[in-house]
Amino acid sequence: MASGDDALGQPVVSNQVQFSLAHADPLEDLVPFAQRENRMVIAYSPLAQGLLGGKYSPDNRPGGIRAANPLFGTENLHRVAPLLDTVREVARAHDVRPSQVALAWLLSLPQVVVIPGASSVEQLEFNVAAADLELDADSQTALTQAARAFIPISAARTFVAEFRDKFGI
Repeated sequence: MASGDDALGQPVVSNQVQFSLAHADPLEDLVPFAQRENRMVIAYSPLAQGLLGGKYSPDNRPGGIRAANPLFGTENLHRVAPLLDTVREVARAHDVRPSQVALAWLLSLPQVVVIPGASSVEQLEFNVAAADLELDADSQTALTQAARAFIPISAARTFVAEFRDKFGI
């Protein structure tokens, strides 16, 4: 099977992937590859559709399109609590917002850039300010460990769990 470089006849210099503290799989292979081969990882949904902002919980679930995202299912909101606690703790220590910590964690990784969304000028300003946040080694390690420990249930299991909750089965 040909590599992306071979297929295009030139190096693939970047790869845009879903990457955040809640979707940390690229840490294991893609980030080391990018660093080794001088490529870029472009992290989309770096705040996991707002999950890493810290305002959602099993008792405060989002509506709209987010409600369909398995990350916002009741079970996953329970499972993500330790990760969110770590993000909030680091945010308090640096006097910043949890979303800024989540972005700063990604930006501190080699060869990684982020594409955060913003629905207001204030959010945009906070996102930009995250680039100036330097996480200490202990915070970086704690966040990475919490991200690796978060294992969400699948979309299918989320659907079954939500169905059971709704109909009391």
